[in-house]
Order: sequence, then structure tokens, then C-alpha cells
Amino acid sequence: MRVGRTIIALAVALWGFCAPMKAQINTDRMMSVGRTALYFDDYVLSIQYFNQVINAKPYLPEPYFYRAVAKLSLEDYRGAEQDCNYALQRNPFVVSAYQVRGLSRVYQGRYADAINDFREGLQLDPDNNALRHNLILCLSRLDRNEEALMEADTLVAQSPKYAPALAMRSDLLWDMGDSIGALEWVDKALDVNRYDPAMLHHRGVMLARLERYEEAEADLDRSIYLDPTNAGTYITRAMVRYFRDNLNGALDDYDMSVVIDPGNITGHYNRGNLRAQIGDDNRAIEDFDIVIAAEPDNLMAVFYRGILRDQTGDYRGAEQDITRVLEEYPQFTQGYQMRSEVREKLGNHRGAEEDALVVIREQNRRFNNAMGYADDQDKEDDGKTRERNDKNVRNYRKIVVDEDLENSTGFSSEYRGKVQNRNVDVKYLEPFRLTYFKDNTQEVSTVYSSKAVEELSSSGCFMAALELENREVQLSERQIDRLFADIGLRTQYISDNSQSEGCLLLARAIDFALLQDFRNAESDLDLAVKVDPDNWAVWFCRAQIRARSVEAKRAEQEEDGKPDPGYQGVIRDLSNAIELEPSFAFAYYNRGTFYAMTNDMHSALVDFDKAIELDENLAEAWYNRGLVLIILNRMDEAFRDLSRAGELGIYSAYNIIKRFSKSE
Repeated sequence: MRVGRTIIALAVALWGFCAPMKAQINTDRMMSVGRTALYFDDYVLSIQYFNQVINAKPYLPEPYFYRAVAKLSLEDYRGAEQDCNYALQRNPFVVSAYQVRGLSRVYQGRYADAINDFREGLQLDPDNNALRHNLILCLSRLDRNEEALMEADTLVAQSPKYAPALAMRSDLLWDMGDSIGALEWVDKALDVNRYDPAMLHHRGVMLARLERYEEAEADLDRSIYLDPTNAGTYITRAMVRYFRDNLNGALDDYDMSVVIDPGNITGHYNRGNLRAQIGDDNRAIEDFDIVIAAEPDNLMAVFYRGILRDQTGDYRGAEQDITRVLEEYPQFTQGYQMRSEVREKLGNHRGAEEDALVVIREQNRRFNNAMGYADDQDKEDDGKTRERNDKNVRNYRKIVVDEDLENSTGFSSEYRGKVQNRNVDVKYLEPFRLTYFKDNTQEVSTVYSSKAVEELSSSGCFMAALELENREVQLSERQIDRLFADIGLRTQYISDNSQSEGCLLLARAIDFALLQDFRNAESDLDLAVKVDPDNWAVWFCRAQIRARSVEAKRAEQEEDGKPDPGYQGVIRDLSNAIELEPSFAFAYYNRGTFYAMTNDMHSALVDFDKAIELDENLAEAWYNRGLVLIILNRMDEAFRDLSRAGELGIYSAYNIIKRFSKSE
């Protein structure tokens, strides 16, 4: 057994450098590991595995198809299209390849080509909802609404409970001017699933556009209650509240939108706008600073900030902002008038007079022109809102309606969904794993420390310092190469020793696990617990690997109707780790999480209590214990725990508090 694993490991480590090793690659294993990496969003890594299969067996269509899925997720749309071409050249009957190639063409704006793909796929599989769904959307993008409506009728006939089809039919009727019919069909979609937050948001937008704001707000309230993590819904409700003259409520919603999505430009612009309207100029400037940092050419924000800088006494900054706008719009009279006043305050009398003269000349020109003609840049449109792509600077005070908010039905891909759509209503935070790589995508990067891990890491057995992490980390090509090389090195050490050291097996298992090769990782750890049963880390890591294997198997077995593999073995391994290292808070946190996932809430609470006792700053333990307490209907305690988790940096805890406070 050990020799077999050695050959596989060496093949994995050296696949890119040694052509004769191709024959030794187990392509079924590589495909399996590649799909697992794809499931866990490790797109770069999955591509490496599919490359190995393609090198060994270039006549197979499957690795090209799955590599296309990975490239689609990485937004390499041309590469995804090319790989689908390769897959279809090898097997023109792969329906899913038409689906993915069509999507890659959609994201390139090539709707006519995408329509051809979706139609070809439907010839092979006429009952495929996702293909027809995407076909309808492409037809509507090309304003072929009559054709789209016919396809929607077909989709509704074959799947009368498929709510997105009902919603798309509603959209098409709306675009064709039938608002009454549109509302009837979105009502039908909600009859199918009255708890769909996206559909409630969709109907809320429709009602708002019909100026039925009270009904719209009720729908948006319900949508937020069901899904409090969608920043777009808060922005839509803020707009509705603004039209109902509830400025404080609108500000609250914009506050929440930027907490959920700190980079949301619409949320920051509109909040800055409302703050300016109520005289909170300094904080309005802060919002416009964020908008301008993200969009330096957003002249609406630049001009608004210039006005606010003038009002707060920053005349130099005001002059700079207004000048920036006038460089782009030299006929903007209001800008010259304002800059004239600002320059006067700066003591630049000559500059002020020059700007005032421009204003006088423009006024005279208008007076002499018939009907008092004014340039577009100097004419404010009617209404209280504007589209985000509006370039009329005079509309700077209007609330922005992000056009994306009006499209609650998007392109459907079961493949893209499986690897990206990982959110659920209320979900326990993930268990911790040993790794070498941290998640650097977060605004605030938390450093988790543990004396036990520091001692383990200092043993010199591992390729780098060990870290604790509970977020998915997509590996770079350089990191992947380091892991492959380390596997080769560990394999050589193990091969040269008659008795394998537990530490070397543990190190190689961590490498395999980070490369999503759970089978080899678990094999190494099975041997490690035999040769080094007193090492807490081998039990902790085997629990980690087994849990990941369970999750991957669940995804595969859901469609087949096979029994749930369960977490009993995971919990046993963590119990052994705790017995050997009773001061390791993360082992209690992990076991508590798995107890909670198996609905053993009493045991989960005991473990979370112990984890917090050992490390009172372990925010994840506070958060998960809060969720368990909600399930047990101990709301006061739950809110205290979630509040503490929020204080420690898990800001989504506040959304959970808000949601369940309303249910109280």
C-alpha cells in the first residue's frame, strides 16, 4: 500500500516535468480530485488536475468540459468557450457543454451565438429548464420578446412549478407594456414559493415603478426578513422609503447596505446624498470620497463633494473638484458660478471675475437665443431619481437607481451554481483547518493563535509555518507548485525510512488536503494514527479531512438518493484530539460545530462553552453558539452571543439579530 501511494505522489509532484510519467497517472483519480477542487472553489487547482488528464488522455471530452467550468468561474470566458469547443469536437452530444459554451458567450455579449448553443442543447434535451431559461433571457436581451414569450410559455407548460419561468414571463409582459399581466405572473411565481426573497424583491421593484410604494415596502420588508444579507434589497427599500419621505428609514437601509457590501458604490452615493440633504456634510463627504476612490471619473460625486467642501470651509478642495468637472463640461454654467464664489472666498479675485464673466456671457447667449435655449448639461431633468449611467451633472442631487436591481432573474447555470452559490439562510461558520495559507481577501484579516499549533509548527517537520483558517483559500499556481514539490520531498523521506514517522505523514497529508486530494490525505493519516497515536494533530487533521470528504460525498450523493455519510467518525477523531490536547479551543469549536450540524444541540453548547472559556476572543464560537441558542429559542442569550460575535468582527451577526428580533 505504501509503495502504491509513493508512486502516485511522485507522479503528482513531477507531472509537469517528466513526460514518461504520463502513463502512471490514474486519470479517474485525477478527474475525481479535480471535480472535488472545483466543488470547493479551487479553480486554479482544478485546472491543474484536468490538465494532467488532458495530457494523458487528450481524446476524452470530460476534462475539457470541467476545465471550461473552472475557467467560466474565473471569468476566462474565451478560454471556457475554447474548451467547450474541444469537448464538443470529441463528443457533440454533451448537453452540458452547450450550456457552458452558451454562458461563456453570454458573458462576452454574444447573445445570438449563445442562442444557437442553447437551441442545440435543447434539441438533445428538450426538457432542460436551465437551457430554455437562458434562451429566453438571450432572446429578451435582443428585444425578440415575442419569441421569448413563446419559449416562456413552453417552459411554463413543461414545468408549471418552475418559479423563474413565471417571473421571466412577468418581465417580458412588463417590457411589452402590460404591467397588469406582469404583476399577475409574478404573483403566480410567489404562489409557487411565497418564501422566495428574490421574487419578493422583484415584485417590490415592480410595485415601486408603479408608484405603489406602501405595497412595495411591504414586499421588501418580507424579502429582507427572509434574506437579511442582500445589500441590493436594502438599497431598493431605501429608495422606496425616500419616496415615502422617510429619510431616516432610508438612511438606516443605506447604512446596512454598506455594512453588508462595503464596496457598494450606489449605497455610498445615495447615503452621501441623503446625509447632505439633512446637513450631515462631513459624513456625506466621507461617502463621496469612497465613491470617487472607486470611480475617479464619477463627476456627479466630484461635483457634489465640491459643493460640500465649500459648505464646510475647504475652499481649496472645492475649487479642485469644481475645476475637474468644468474640464469635462466647459458649458456647465452652474459650475462657473460656484467656482467664482469659491475663488472669491480664496481671495482669487481675478479668477472669480473670469468665472463670473463666463456666466454673464452664457446668460446673454440664452437671452438672445429663441425660446431661451439651454445646453443639456445645464438643464435638470424632472423626477427624484436617475439611472447610474446618467451623465447630466445637474442631476447630482438625485437618488441613483442601480439598473441591476431591476433584474432579479439572472442567467441560470447548474454548474456555476454548484461551485459558487454556497449561501444558505442561516449557516454555521466553518470548522478550522491546519494550513500554510491565509485568506487575504477579507478587509480585516484575523490571526488565530494557539500554543499547541505554534509548538507543532516549530518542530521543523513542515514546509512553512502552520496557520489556522476556516475560510476557503484559492491557491495560486506558485502555491500549488510548492505543495506538489513538498509532496515529492516527503514521499522520498518516507520511502527512505523503514518506519514512517508520524510527523512526515502528517505533513504530506496536509499537502494532499490543500490540493483537495482527500483520499491520499486520509490514507496518510490512517497510517499516522497507528505509528504516532499520541499526537493530537493527526487526530485533529484526520477529522478535518474526513469532514471535507463527507461534504464532497454529500454533493455527489444528493442526486443519487444515497444515505448521508454522516459526521460520527469526524466527532470521534476530534474527541481523541481533545483528550490528548485538552487546552486546544479550536478542537472544541470544531466538535461543537459538527454536533450542531447533527442536531445534538446540548453537546454543541457544552463544546462552545468550553471553546469560549479557553479563548474568549474566538468570535466564531460566539456566533455558532448564538445560532444554536436561536434554534433552542433562548433568544436573549442568543442575541448576547451574536452581539459579541459582531464586536469581534463577524458583522453578519447583526443581520441575524435584526432578522430574529423582528420574528420575536
